[in-house]
Amino acid sequence: MADAVLSCSGLDKTYLDGSRSVKVLQGVELALARSERVAIVGRSGSGKSTLLNLLGGLDVPTAGEVRVSNKSLSRMGERARSQWRNAQLGFVFQFHHLLPEFTALEGVAMPMRIGGVAKNIAQERAAMLLNSVGLGDRMHHKPAALSGGERQRVAIARALSNQPSCVLMDEPTGNLDPESAELVLNLIESIDWGGTAFIVVTHDPKIAEKMDRQLLLKSGQLAELPRAVV
Repeated sequence: MADAVLSCSGLDKTYLDGSRSVKVLQGVELALARSERVAIVGRSGSGKSTLLNLLGGLDVPTAGEVRVSNKSLSRMGERARSQWRNAQLGFVFQFHHLLPEFTALEGVAMPMRIGGVAKNIAQERAAMLLNSVGLGDRMHHKPAALSGGERQRVAIARALSNQPSCVLMDEPTGNLDPESAELVLNLIESIDWGGTAFIVVTHDPKIAEKMDRQLLLKSGQLAELPRAVV
């Protein structure tokens, strides 16, 4: 897919376990279009988080290539890769990873500030994003004063702060109670994020079913699952 916002080809990842080589991923191929939402499912230990880390440039493949907005991550130095990752990708993990000393507003603005955006502009956009995820009245609270679901919504707003090409989510509802998980699910499904694509690694069938495509990671490779007939 020539206009893919994120793609990989021939992606392999092998780890050494003592004297033994363990191949986690083998020849993975993926292309994600603008605004597309894809779920990656599979049993625990199948390599889903490993794949997400490779796609996000947080880890280096043994072989193959990852391209984000038509630039190869493997051909960049570490500093250039970090800058490109901050500009083009957003991340949401099972645990929110919010810095405890910063308010929601400051945390959401941080990726923009790192990218060189002026403080007033960054905070204006951060406030808009927090309003869009239903936290307009909580933006001056620090993480300790927020519920688990609120923290995860802050993390989603933070992931979207630089208007990235793609957001990568690793079990975004895995640490939430059912009510909070439902709120996050509705958020992912209902809000128009301006062309941003999503990859969601999940065990939650409710999330997977809401995505445009479901991909199964099994034996180190991705296979597309047929959509259920309603």
